[in-house]
Amino acid sequence: MIVVPYLELEGRTLIRRTYALDEMSELASKLSDQFKKVYIADLDGIARNKPQLDVAREICEEIPTFYEGGVRFASNVIDMLITGAEKCVIGTATLQSLDDLRGAFKLSENITFKVDFRDGILSFDPHIAGRAFLDLSRDVAEIGVSDIVVPMELAREAVVAKEELGFSLGVFAPVDERSSMERLGADYIVSGDYGRLMGNERA
Repeated sequence: MIVVPYLELEGRTLIRRTYALDEMSELASKLSDQFKKVYIADLDGIARNKPQLDVAREICEEIPTFYEGGVRFASNVIDMLITGAEKCVIGTATLQSLDDLRGAFKLSENITFKVDFRDGILSFDPHIAGRAFLDLSRDVAEIGVSDIVVPMELAREAVVAKEELGFSLGVFAPVDERSSMERLGADYIVSGDYGRLMGNERA
């Protein structure tokens, strides 16, 4: 099992301090010495539909990256992938519809489907919101998406779905849950804890 550090990007701020554009690639290079991949949650893209593509590109050039930039429509996936990201992460909280996921997959298979959850699956689309995870994951697998990442609350349900459908499964989890998630059947964890290793962890 690999651990993927989770980092939030807002403007040019990553992990609590502001970086000049050329400094971002230096940080990413240091990360690549310790990790195989990173997960970047671009808050400008997710919250305001203004992803920091130039900053993401600096990171993606140095280390394989899961990039969540707030995909809403199928065509947005191209914007995410021109950064050089290994995977474009499409979250249920920003995605407009399953049809857009279907359209995005036709444009690129380099997609990770992220399930946003708060007292149920979050989505604008009634065909996604509040559904049981297994039912939703069947639809996602039918589209062709083979990598799904979920919060810990859904880990057990997701493992059951993985056993039936055969997708790769990531879980947002603290580092100290790594062994338990591996025993459960997850393939990787995405963890904010690893920001400490780089110093200046975002509050």
